[in-house]
Amino acid sequence: MQKCNSKLKIIFFAVVFNFSFLLFNLSVANAQVMKSENFVLQGGNFNMTSGNKESQNFKLSDVVGQVAAGIFTSKGFIINAGFLNGAAGTFLNFSVSPTLADFGQLTAETPVTRDLTIKIANGNYPGYIVKASQNQPLKTFVEAEIPDTACDSSDNPCTKAQGTLWQSPTSYGFGYRMSGRTVPTDFLHANYFRPFPATRKNEQPVIVMQSQAKKVTDEGKMHLNLNVSKDQPVGQYRNVISFTAIAGI
Repeated sequence: MQKCNSKLKIIFFAVVFNFSFLLFNLSVANAQVMKSENFVLQGGNFNMTSGNKESQNFKLSDVVGQVAAGIFTSKGFIINAGFLNGAAGTFLNFSVSPTLADFGQLTAETPVTRDLTIKIANGNYPGYIVKASQNQPLKTFVEAEIPDTACDSSDNPCTKAQGTLWQSPTSYGFGYRMSGRTVPTDFLHANYFRPFPATRKNEQPVIVMQSQAKKVTDEGKMHLNLNVSKDQPVGQYRNVISFTAIAGI
C-alpha cells in the first residue's frame, strides 16, 4: 500500500477580543452636563476616583461616585459600571494547545487523529463565542491538495454548519469534531464530523464553543481527523487553523 508523507502544521492561532466603546467628541464638558454639536449627556454624578487597594489579606478594586453598578447591554455595546467594571475582575482568558499538529507519515485508508485543547474563562463578561476556520484546504507547495471531508454519505454530506457520520476508511479528507460542555449539538452524536470553512474561499468562521453564562471556565476538545486515499500525491501538506474568542455576547 502506498504511503503518503503528509504533515499538517498549525502554526498560528488568531485570538481576537471584540470590545465596543461609545465615544463622544465633546467641545464643552463639566461635572453635570457634557454636550457637543450632536450629543448631550446629563447626569447627577460621574466617577470621582477609582483604583486598586490592597493589604496583607485583602485586595479591593473600586470606583467612587457611581450612581448605579452593573452590566448594561444593548446591541453592539456593553457598559460595565461600578464594582462590576473591568478593574473589578472582568477578564477573558483563552488558550489553544498544542500549537502544532503533526500527523507524521500517513498510510492510505488509515485515518489519523490529533487533538487540540481549547480553554476559555470569561470572568464577568456575559457569555462567549469561540469560532474556528482554516486559511485553505491542506496543500503542498506545488498545490497538491487533500480535500475537505464530505463524511460518509453522498446523499447527506457533512457541511461547515452541520456534522454527519464519518467512520468509513474509504471516505477521505480532512475534518474535525468537538467534544465538551458547550460545543454544537451535532457533535453529541458519535463520530460526527465537519469540514472547516476556508477564508480563502470567503467562507465565514463557524462557532465551535458557545455559552451565555458569566464566570465560567470551560474546556473543549477539537479532534482533527485525516484520511487519504492510495492515489494521494506524496508531500508535506500544511494549512493554518485560526480561532476567534469573543466575550460579552
